Amino acid sequence: MSTRRRQWIWMLPAVVAAIGVASPAQAQQQPTAAVATPAATAPPATAEVLAEARRAYGEGTEHFNAGRFAEALASFERAFALRANPVVLKPIAECHERLGHVPEAIAALERYLSELPTAADHAQLEARLATLRQRPARVSVSSTPDGAQIVVDGESRPQRTPADVDVPPGHHRISANLSGYRATEREVETSPGVPLSVGVTLEREATSGVTTVPPPVTGRRVSSAVWVATAVAGAAAVAGTVFGIMALSDANDYETAPTQDLLDRGQRNALLSDVSFAASVLSAGVAVVVYFADRGRTESATTPAATSSARMQFTGTGVRVTF
Repeated sequence: MSTRRRQWIWMLPAVVAAIGVASPAQAQQQPTAAVATPAATAPPATAEVLAEARRAYGEGTEHFNAGRFAEALASFERAFALRANPVVLKPIAECHERLGHVPEAIAALERYLSELPTAADHAQLEARLATLRQRPARVSVSSTPDGAQIVVDGESRPQRTPADVDVPPGHHRISANLSGYRATEREVETSPGVPLSVGVTLEREATSGVTTVPPPVTGRRVSSAVWVATAVAGAAAVAGTVFGIMALSDANDYETAPTQDLLDRGQRNALLSDVSFAASVLSAGVAVVVYFADRGRTESATTPAATSSARMQFTGTGVRVTF
């Protein structure tokens, strides 16, 4: 159990007693904004009202110790509405802080210190109040397109959009910078602990009036002779492989049952295999020679165009193109 929770348990009897003996004039006081306020025309508290206020405060304490801060806040505010005792403002402020309601917690503590200037914990709560007033606000920055560098008050942050940045309370300038786009800035006012969203749409930077036109890219076409020679080389290689396998098969059969017919057929298949492989090598060589010859002619024909460029300039009367 945290120290703050133990403090609320220990002070419960004193607060309940204070609720019960507070004067009717205190019940008529008007709290500041964000703090439960009893009706201005509420009649003097009766015994039933005091009992209900004590019961509400007890319920709030139980909820707070169980971590149910929203329910605790509702109970404490009901107790304060029934009996406006300033002491109840402390647990109200604590609940608001636990729930992230920093401005409401500040308002409750400010009223507590205003109504009880001689409280024993005055200095401690002043320090806590100063810390709450400096609580940074979380600002969610987004841009279209994403990936822009976030800059706060001229200082670049490591985050890129979309991202969250912590910003101290006050007036700030937030911008998003992205290469090729104009920097866009927004002025924002942040409050302690209050989240804020900032979205910007980036505009592309204007291009100059002079545009460099790149030279046309000429694709290389492979000569049909290269394709024919390559196809012949492939077919001859396949034929050589087939005849070679047939010659090996005939040789094996000849060793098992030698006949003149097997010998002649084996020699013929071996000869055809050699001739096919020789044709394959020759055709492949022709394909390579023709390819590089065509490539050399293409490069020599396109060299002037590759080294030239065109410049296009927009004038008041039209478009001027220079080479």
